[in-house]
Amino acid sequence: MDLLLVRHAEAENAGDGRSDFERRLTAHGHASAAEMAAGLALCVRNQVALWSSPLLRTRETAAHLAQALGVAVSRYADAIPAGDLSQLRHDWQSLSPQINTLIIVGHQPHLGVWGAQLMGISLPVKKASVIAIALDSAGMGGQLLWYAQSVALARLGGGQIRHQGWPAL
Repeated sequence: MDLLLVRHAEAENAGDGRSDFERRLTAHGHASAAEMAAGLALCVRNQVALWSSPLLRTRETAAHLAQALGVAVSRYADAIPAGDLSQLRHDWQSLSPQINTLIIVGHQPHLGVWGAQLMGISLPVKKASVIAIALDSAGMGGQLLWYAQSVALARLGGGQIRHQGWPAL
């Protein structure tokens, strides 16, 4: 099975009386999530399971993925914001063997830590970026398939967003 670790897109800053759980995507975050999702839809195959953290910004990012992939979010897992890779590993090991790809929408620093634990390498996990891992048959570790930041996925999907401070490519 392929595991795709997706970081949520740009969210509102903390504060304004909202808890961390209530932070929404910014307008730019919604645009980059939609374009990242369109590009990612070209990179996945066959049966997909989509899991998300229950925090609002990840649910909003996952909604863009669900629309682009034509699937529903099948689980909002508290283990994602808790950083509990052991529980997630247990859960994905019980998935139907027909599922080829599991997409988990989550947060830093957990996604980076999980990538390092599963593959033995560390990658930067920028907002709306994706780490694709080919899990071993036991689902205990894996190897890097590919890594893409949001701008690359947006371009792949035909998007035209301009990231702040980045020149047009």
